[in-house]
Amino acid sequence: MANLKNDTIESDNLSRIYFWIGLSPIIISLILSLLILILFKFLPSRLPLFYSLSWGDQQLATHQQFLIIPASLVLIAILNLSLSWQLHSSQSFFKKALLISPLIISLILVITFIKIISIFI
Repeated sequence: MANLKNDTIESDNLSRIYFWIGLSPIIISLILSLLILILFKFLPSRLPLFYSLSWGDQQLATHQQFLIIPASLVLIAILNLSLSWQLHSSQSFFKKALLISPLIISLILVITFIKIISIFI
């Protein structure tokens, strides 16, 4: 009987942890959106974003185009969450990978955003 209680408590704790891990990229994207709206009053009208393009005006983006970063974060998070919900419970490794990958991607995008902004501050 005690094992059953412990198992349900552990299951509840894990589900809370997975919920916050799954929700964290969306929260991070909202924070990034707010930072974009606040910080870009103090920055030049065009900033480098598209580093894969050739040098010059092609790399520059407007403030509105910087919203691509949080938007892509939200899309990736929602896609991975919906895919993880569709998986069977026996595929726990893939569920965990689908939950953790948007968190890693969000950290990479936040670092990218900070590096681009820090050039001009």
